[in-house]
Amino acid sequence: MGESFARIFRQNMFNCGMMAVELPADTIAHLFATFAGHDTTVETDFENGTITFSSNDKIETVPFSISGFDSQLVNAGGWVDYADANY
Repeated sequence: MGESFARIFRQNMFNCGMMAVELPADTIAHLFATFAGHDTTVETDFENGTITFSSNDKIETVPFSISGFDSQLVNAGGWVDYADANY
């Protein structure tokens, strides 16, 4: 998760089956301010496009979006597995 990623880094993440989620700077700052110093769990609901941050007394759900093809790469486990299944 970051405000932005270099194009090649971002695509390499998806090619390896990992997400590179871009969020606004104010959202990231809010999450750090809210959860810094707390034992926090992060859960991704990939199908609904949300990330939920939770600690003992706080819960925040943040929406995200990625392209359809990048979603397919993540679901397949990366480019190699995607290519094996589709070509």
